[in-house]
Amino acid sequence: MWKTIFKTVLCVVLLGYVALAFAFVHQENARRLCPGIDLRIVGNTIPDSVLRQGVNSQLARYGKKLKGQPLGSIDLKQLEDYLSAFSNFESVECSFNPDSRLRITVIPIKAEVRVFSDKGKSFYINRYGKRIDADAEFYIDVPVLIAPEKYESSIPAALSLIRYAGADPELSPLIAAFKIDGPNDLIIIPRLQGHVINFGDSTRFDEKKAAILTAYRNVMPTKGWNTYDTISVKFKNQIVASRRNKTIATHGALEDDGEDLEEATLPDVANINTQNSAEENG
Repeated sequence: MWKTIFKTVLCVVLLGYVALAFAFVHQENARRLCPGIDLRIVGNTIPDSVLRQGVNSQLARYGKKLKGQPLGSIDLKQLEDYLSAFSNFESVECSFNPDSRLRITVIPIKAEVRVFSDKGKSFYINRYGKRIDADAEFYIDVPVLIAPEKYESSIPAALSLIRYAGADPELSPLIAAFKIDGPNDLIIIPRLQGHVINFGDSTRFDEKKAAILTAYRNVMPTKGWNTYDTISVKFKNQIVASRRNKTIATHGALEDDGEDLEEATLPDVANINTQNSAEENG
């Protein structure tokens, strides 16, 4: 019985000692001063120096001093909430290093495209469709999409085209930017200036890619690179073009679906491909 009481008293004393020691250490740590900030960027797609400059700019606007302050006076949760409120960050975690420095771990948003609206607005979009403020402090080199506000509902369709083109080694080098001219008029702006490509809607990617390459390899070198201002591959198995000089008579059958102004129907894609195969086979 006395052994049991002794063990119980000993356990209580030890627990009390641990609690007092923990409280003492906690108070001592709280009085320690923060010597600086350890900023860590995880999974970064933005140039590191650019992102660090952006984070430091936001910390400068925080309104509370961090460096040189007692650790106990720094509210880690409040700082996390402050930085997480900016759309540029996927997540933010704040803690203290063993050397008392404030560690801020940031996972930046991975933007897929930068959108320019017709009202001077500009923003990034990530793979989930989340909008990210286009802050100069967080510049990201991604494809550009021109999307008038009235066509913003077509941005998901444009993203499908942008992903397809970006993953294609033949199309990607040809493209400078993208534009939305209507729900069924996704426009490719080539690096080669002077014309645009109307891709139509976000369907039949491989077929339309073949049509674009056919136009570039078989039509434009023959007709002249400055002959047309628009090359459309939106119609199945056809390449349709709009002449730059509207005073010149068109050739071939007119193509008019009631909405578009494309004028001259060029040779069918299927016919050109068949002809090329025949020539290659002798």
